[in-house]
Formats: sequence, structure tokens, C-alpha cells
Amino acid sequence: MTDPVLRLETTQLTVEPGGQARAEFTVLNPGTIVESYALDIVGEQPIPWAEITPPVLSVYPQQQETAVVVFNPPTGPTGPAGTVPFGIRAKSAVDPSNSAVVEGQLEIGQVFGLQAKLTPVTSSGRWRGLHTIQFSNWGNAPARLRIVASDPDQALGFLIRPDVVDVPLGSTVTARIKARTRKPVLRGSPSRLPFKVVGEPDPPRPFGTPTPAGADPSRPVVDGAFNQKPILTRGVVMAATVAGAALIGILAFALTRGGAAATPTGDGTTLPGKPVLTATAAGPSSVALVWAALPNIDSYALHYVDQGDHINKTDRGIDVKNTAKSVDGLKPSTAYCFALSAVNGKLEGPLSAKVCATTAAAPVTPTSVPPSSVPPSSAPTSAPPGGTSSTPPATGPSQPGQPSVVVGPDTPAFAPGGWIAAIELQPGATGIAEQTAKDLAAQLKGGGVDAKVLHAAGQYPGIFRANKAPMSDDWVVYLGPGSSSDQVKAACQSAKVQAIHKSPCLTYQPAVAPS
Repeated sequence: MTDPVLRLETTQLTVEPGGQARAEFTVLNPGTIVESYALDIVGEQPIPWAEITPPVLSVYPQQQETAVVVFNPPTGPTGPAGTVPFGIRAKSAVDPSNSAVVEGQLEIGQVFGLQAKLTPVTSSGRWRGLHTIQFSNWGNAPARLRIVASDPDQALGFLIRPDVVDVPLGSTVTARIKARTRKPVLRGSPSRLPFKVVGEPDPPRPFGTPTPAGADPSRPVVDGAFNQKPILTRGVVMAATVAGAALIGILAFALTRGGAAATPTGDGTTLPGKPVLTATAAGPSSVALVWAALPNIDSYALHYVDQGDHINKTDRGIDVKNTAKSVDGLKPSTAYCFALSAVNGKLEGPLSAKVCATTAAAPVTPTSVPPSSVPPSSAPTSAPPGGTSSTPPATGPSQPGQPSVVVGPDTPAFAPGGWIAAIELQPGATGIAEQTAKDLAAQLKGGGVDAKVLHAAGQYPGIFRANKAPMSDDWVVYLGPGSSSDQVKAACQSAKVQAIHKSPCLTYQPAVAPS
């Protein structure tokens, strides 16, 4: 007795959810007796919406019979999408060990059903308004969206967290949007500033893909507004008076109690454990510190230790949520040592092992920047904040209407062809952008990633926003420069980076303006 021989008429089938696809297949009996074969569907996952007619075939010796397989994928979020491999098996009723399988693939079209909801639709305030946006997925495939906000008059700035969301089938995800006015009004009447929030597919659709007529279910859009109020009102003056009195009381309380403690998160009775601290030089004037989080504590205390193991200085009250810190304002080519302890109520745990790092040598600042290496339009105009060198930054020639080129640790110069990958963009208007960017870079360096920070002050024509306008007073955590976009993007998408910070990995050529 021998195995049957199966042949599928079409191995590649295509069907839309709610539709039907069918294909014929033949079963050949190569044996010498009449065989009865049981037919069924096999695959990596059960396919309950597939059916074979008839389910049993009787085949004479050296003859073949035909059967039909029919697929009816359902619609809705429980329905499948994409490529579904399948197999058709014929098993002998006389000898079950004699069987055969023929394989095929079923391509099921994707159905998008993304919806967006903004709460509140209109916010009010003197400087900023807070909104929450929800995305729901009622299609048959998961979606990834990049959240983009814009206003027609460019009167608002937006901070979105997170700016990229994954929306599983039948689920709802939430992001927060802060709309901040660019021009506060001292006095006058309230004004309404409309804006729009779009969930753009990520990655974007290939160029040339036709745009659906009407609303695009793969690109949800919602409208909102910020009602800007004037700063000075009678109520504001009264509130300022009350706030001043309250501030005096708080200061008096802090002075008499020796400073207020952070909001406790520990139980106040358990002695904290011993932290594990690492230190890495992050440049000529800073050291990146990274540590593992400890449970049941209120805060951390960072101790500056000299070569004789004496503590010269202690920074207390470090937020319990932090696991990294950048120590700035240090001298170049100098060894610095640190230790870390955890605090729970009035109990302070043991010091970590002392760790040391030597800052890098101070860079040699050229007297001028050659025009061939630094395009006038690609360098910032301001010296890097927090710098410790007394040597003034180098300036190069400028073209009419272009700012002078300034070179410094946080404002590097790039030549054409040098690509970078942006891990994080921090708008300077938030007030904590610099420290947030440097803390993230320190955390990445502690994980073995050579991340850097630059200050994009508007002189980088290749680093731009979605509307192709150059960044102004923004901070960028980046990798590079490299010789190509693919090179730096691959480094940004490495497991080391993604394990520490989920990054969209945008690439730029900072010395070249966008076309």
C-alpha cells in the first residue's frame, strides 16, 4: 500500500473578509485496491471557517477523484487578516499511516476600522490646554499610528505622549496632548484657536497608494480647539495674593522642618537595599550615572566621593522614578567618583559600591570653521548651555541672511553626507528639555549605546519638523553621524536601543536642507 497523491489546482488564493474563495484539488490512488480517504484542513492554527466537500472520497486503483475546499473568513475584529498558510490532508481509511498533504496560502485583505475621540474637544487656559485622545480599532488587523497635531495659524505648540501608539484588534489606546500657546495675551478677550489631530499610519503608506474617497478608516482625524484666556484678570490678582501668602507659609514650614520630603512611596519601616550603580564618561564636562531601581523606597541620595573615600557632597531627594542622572559642569580629563543610597522614610540604606569615571579631554577648538566642512546654514548660533570651557566657541563665515556658525559640545557641526538617527526630540518650550534629553542619553550610555545630545537652535536645515520648518530651541538625542540613512537607522533600531527607549528612529542629514 502506498500514500495517495494530492494536487491543488491553485496554491495562492485571495479573499476579502466576509467573502468566499474556493479551489479544487484531486486525490490519486496509486495502489491496487479501492481506497477511502478522509479529507481535512491542517495548519499552524485551526481554520474553523474552511470546509471540504465531500469530506470523504472513494478512489479506484490508479484513478483520481476531485474535491473542493471553500474558505469563508468572517468580518470584524475577530476575523483574520494577512497571509494564512493551510494544508489539505488525505488519510487512508484502510491504513491510517498512509496519508499525504498538499499546501497552499490564503491572502486575506485587511479591513481598517480606526476611530478617534478627543476629550475635551475644547480646553481653556492662559498658557496651555490638556487633552486626551483615544483610538479604537474595529478592523481585522492591528495598527500602529503616529499622532500628529497641527493648527492652521501655527499659533500653538504641541507635546504628545506617547506620539506613536499600537492599537490591537478590538482595543482602545490613549495618549495625552498638551496644546501650548506661542503668544500669551496679557489682557483682552478670550480667543479660540482650532487645531487638528491625525493618526498617521506608521510606517506611512507607499508613495502612489490611492487615497480613499471621503473619510479614510486607516487615518483617523479629529478636530479640537484651545480657548486662550488673557493672563491678567481680577481673579488672577486675587489668586496671586492668596498664592503669595501660601508660599510664605510653605517656605516658613520648609525652613522650620528642614525641607519637605518627596511624596513617600515606601512603607517607612523597611531598611532599603544596596543600589547597583554604574558611571560612564559622557564628554569633557559630564558623567552619566545609571542604576537599577529598588522597591519600597521614597527617594535616592547621590554622594560625591573623593579619592580618600570621603563624601564631599550629597544630592538628596532624587525622584524614586529616576534610574539615571547626568552630572554636568565637571572638569575635563578628571576622575570623579560617586556612591548611591536609597531612603525609606527616616531610614537610609547602605551605600553602593564606589564607581568612578574620568571625563574626556577638552576638544581642541579651531579658530575658524572652514566653509567646506560646515555649511553656514547648518550650524547653531548659540553657545551650548552649561559649557565649562572658557575658550569662546569658534565661528565661521556666514552668508547674507544666515547666522554665524557656532561650534560647541551641544552644537556640533555636520558635513554633507553625515547622517544621524534621532532617538528622541524634546521641544525646548517645555523648560526641562535639556535635562530630559541628557538623562535619556545617560541611560542609553549605561546600556552600552553611544548616544549623544545636540541643541537644535534653528541653524540645522536638515533637522526639521513635519512642515519642513527648522527646529528652534529643541534638544535631540541621536546616534551618528554615519555615512548613510540606512546605517544610522539600523543602529537606532538595535535591540540595545529599543530595550531602553522605544524609538521611531527618524533619520536626518543635518547639513542639507529639506527639498
